[in-house]
Amino acid sequence: MKKQVTWIGLLLCLLLFAACEKPVLDNGEDGRKSNNAKQKLTRVVRIHPKELRIETIEEAIGAKYQPLSRAVSESRKRKFYAVNVYEKKPNDENYSMYAYGLFTSLSKIALKMNVNNLYKVECLIVEEGDDELFANEDEFSAPFLHGANKATKVTNSFVFSKEENLNSLTKGETTVAKGRTVQYPRLVKLYGTVNDFSPKTSKELTIDMKRSVFGLHFKVSPPEEGSLVINYIGWRISLTKGSDKYDHSSVYSFSNIPKACEDGYQLTMEVKVTWTKDDGTVEQESKQLVLKRNVMTVVEIRVEGQKPQGFTLNEEPNDMKTEKVEWNLLL
Repeated sequence: MKKQVTWIGLLLCLLLFAACEKPVLDNGEDGRKSNNAKQKLTRVVRIHPKELRIETIEEAIGAKYQPLSRAVSESRKRKFYAVNVYEKKPNDENYSMYAYGLFTSLSKIALKMNVNNLYKVECLIVEEGDDELFANEDEFSAPFLHGANKATKVTNSFVFSKEENLNSLTKGETTVAKGRTVQYPRLVKLYGTVNDFSPKTSKELTIDMKRSVFGLHFKVSPPEEGSLVINYIGWRISLTKGSDKYDHSSVYSFSNIPKACEDGYQLTMEVKVTWTKDDGTVEQESKQLVLKRNVMTVVEIRVEGQKPQGFTLNEEPNDMKTEKVEWNLLL
């Protein structure tokens, strides 16, 4: 009987202890959850890179002879979206790295943001043209390098990191087919940024993307003898006697991406013509050519013995008027 009374007493004590302690534990957990909810309230923000149609020149760039869509078939042409996101907390003076990602699916560009913080987002769109981006084991090099010049995979998701991001988006270097790195690739780049975005205001973030491109349309007649070579901004056209006339247009990206997004941006390049005749004689001429943002420049070249030669530059701006610059050569 005494043992039964003892066991009953112990059981009552345990129940009483548990009843007294449970509210303390629950209150503590609820308090922590409440504080965390206040400190880390997040929402998913969807990012929309949007091309500014008002300042594109697809009609002007592809107006004659060689529509842009022919350079790379639509089924093979790829478009990439490279995004860096920076975060600034209420007591911070500067932004710090937050996340980065490489996408081919526009609908996948979304991530969580803290509603108490501000965010800066930069985006580079690359659309293949005559050139295709180089990938080794599905990893892309410039302009999609991250960290210590490491290639990046398309994951269609963000990588959250405070140590590294895509650090080559504003540079001209681009690795194209066969691993060749060029400053002026034959493809389209668009760039845009948004500063001080607050996820409190919206779950949708739109980035105005601006083109950083120019066009060149070369019309080159084959030489009457020997070989003819035209060099320009890292590219080359080669013809020999009997070759078909070269008639091709391409869209190129500038090397200074942010500056080249500004209205009125232009760059001077050198076009060098080298004619090697059958007897080994080499004739050379060069000319400075102004490349204008969003303008296709038509360059006509022909060489003929000891006669005045024509080097004609026809510029086709948005309104399709033509400017002509005559360059007469004696070779």
